[in-house]
Amino acid sequence: MLPDIERRVLRILYNFANNHGRMPDLTELETMSGSNQEKLKQALSGLREKGYIMGDKLSEVKIIEAWPREKKEETKSYISPYLD
Repeated sequence: MLPDIERRVLRILYNFANNHGRMPDLTELETMSGSNQEKLKQALSGLREKGYIMGDKLSEVKIIEAWPREKKEETKSYISPYLD
């Protein structure tokens, strides 16, 4: 599960790119997210490390995975003591 700021930035990047045909600059991202530039840079770095986005410059970012990965719940299997 992604931290809130990373999830928010990922959604903004995806929606902005689909609506405008380009990535937002840092000032636009700051306005849309309500976060400061330092937190945004940390969020972008975290998204890169986790494999959600790639690219060094914000204008060159490519989205690899647009939605946060869901944790798969472990399925517990029941083994009947009466079966051989």
